[in-house]
Amino acid sequence: MTALIAAASLMSSCGQKDTAPAEGSRTGFAISFFKNVNDVVRSYENIVVSPYSAGVALSMLEEGAGGETKAEFDNALNSCLFKAEEFATGDKVVVRSANSVWISDDFSVRNHYVDLLQKDYDALVTTQNFSDPATLHAINNWCSENTDGKIKGILDRISPNTVMILANALYFNASWESRFDANLTREQVFHGENGDGKVKMMSRKGRYNYVEYQGAQMIELPYSGGTYAMYVVLPPDGMAMDKIIPYINESMFDSALQNMESVEVRFKMPRMKLETSMSLNSVLKNMGVQTAFGPAADFSGIAAMGPLVLSEVNQKCYIDVTENGTEAAAVTSAQIQLTSVRPELDVKTMTVDRPFIFFIADRNTSDILFAGKIVNL
Repeated sequence: MTALIAAASLMSSCGQKDTAPAEGSRTGFAISFFKNVNDVVRSYENIVVSPYSAGVALSMLEEGAGGETKAEFDNALNSCLFKAEEFATGDKVVVRSANSVWISDDFSVRNHYVDLLQKDYDALVTTQNFSDPATLHAINNWCSENTDGKIKGILDRISPNTVMILANALYFNASWESRFDANLTREQVFHGENGDGKVKMMSRKGRYNYVEYQGAQMIELPYSGGTYAMYVVLPPDGMAMDKIIPYINESMFDSALQNMESVEVRFKMPRMKLETSMSLNSVLKNMGVQTAFGPAADFSGIAAMGPLVLSEVNQKCYIDVTENGTEAAAVTSAQIQLTSVRPELDVKTMTVDRPFIFFIADRNTSDILFAGKIVNL
């Protein structure tokens, strides 16, 4: 069967394009967010995003919104909020999230909103002179400190109309449960969207949770302690990535997890180190957050002063995947302004030498911390 027929069969059996995620599902939000990011980037561009970090920033915004604006945030977030929480950690696993709120010293925020962010989001709340260059330095330094220096900063400047900046920083550093042997890493060709290129290909043969269906393969790579894992999804050979991503949905992801079985796999994947930066404005608008960016915005829960408008939401991400494990970081900022498949039992082979997708998730809750589309290396 050709790759095209295989992909069509895969899609028809697993659900319709743009299937709405279950209400209250953070996994559904994560996949929807990833798909909407893919819609606004070019097919030959890599994607690394943090749905979790974006979810926290949007949740803090929703807490201060009202009316239609609040309803749009609620719909985009699938009626779930990403509040402060403790992540499972260990000797070889570090996962932490931090929130901060920066308020202009000439802007008055409602006390109950500040109290809520401090209580439910464990947010650092500080008042600063936004016209002082030291404030920009302080915000960017906070980003660096909370991502172990991997995200040096999130802002290039602070607009004169900006009165409040909300930020979330997420940091992840974990060793593989079963490390790759660096002595087995070899230079190999990766068949990217922009043509072939040489990469350092890691290699390991071992028992993994694995599933395949009609030419598509998915493998679970657990991190030390077993709480977190990377899931690598390799579409059928010859099938363009953007012909697959629109059909990925929550039920398909859950079904793949449920159908995984432990088998011997001869697995190869590239070492990679990537940094990305993007505005999320168009992504959020495509997800239904419309009024927040315009004159109809209702942020009455934040302040009596106004009218207020959401001017810019940005995210920067970093990921480094090696034989030892994965280090990843993300910062999401939001600026508020005043307006004037079943496996077989034999040994499998999976060589990630062409465009692929990955998710880093909590194996117990299915919370997706990071997601990516790698098309060129």
